[in-house]
Formats: sequence, structure tokens, C-alpha cells
Amino acid sequence: MTPRSLVGVAVVPELNLRADLLDDDFTAFAAPLPHGEPTHRNYPGGADTLSEVTRDGFSLMLADETLGDWCAVVPDADGVARGQWENPGGRS
Repeated sequence: MTPRSLVGVAVVPELNLRADLLDDDFTAFAAPLPHGEPTHRNYPGGADTLSEVTRDGFSLMLADETLGDWCAVVPDADGVARGQWENPGGRS
């Protein structure tokens, strides 16, 4: 993550590979999850099969809808959060 990054927060994430998520937007991650920025790929619109996700090197997935309304911002080096972001997911 870098300064001015907008980060979605999943309070209790379910990260197991699940076929029922394939039809929806999700993000896949490579395990183990390191500190900092994890290796990931967004799958807008989903994926055809779980083997497609694992073939790309990912073993964890998170449904985008689980991010809810909580976000965090990485401030600049001086501690000030600068910038403007759209409301994630169009929620208010």
C-alpha cells in the first residue's frame, strides 16, 4: 500500500476458495498473505471455474460484497490524508 491508497476493510473475511463466488465480483489472493501489499487479482464479473483461479496462482478469494462500507486511507508521510475518492460500490 502506498500513500493515498483507499483500502476496503473486511471485518470477518471468509477467504476459502468457493465455487459459489465465481459468478460475482471477487478478489483472489496468493497465500500466505504478507504484510504490506498482497499478491492479488480482481475478477470483475467472476471467473468460469475455480481451476482458472488456482491456475493463476491464487488460493484465497474474497467476495467484493463483503467489504461493506468500511474504508481506510493511507496518509501521506506527514500524516495528512489528501485526495478524493468515490464512494466504494456507490453506497452511501
